[in-house]
Amino acid sequence: MATVEELVQQYQTDKALQDEVAAILADGKVSIQEFLTFAKKHDVQVSLTDMPKYIEQAKQLGFIK
Repeated sequence: MATVEELVQQYQTDKALQDEVAAILADGKVSIQEFLTFAKKHDVQVSLTDMPKYIEQAKQLGFIK
């Protein structure tokens, strides 16, 4: 199981992961279904209650405007 931090590190060098994230963020928002599907696909244990925290982190990293 990967941590969120590990996934962020992987994002820095993994073109396929970058493309996947770009596709999710193409509309400028993240749905709950997209969030859970992505987390499950990458075997990251997260809670829906943590979603706002990760959205804010994504904004700080420049993934979302």
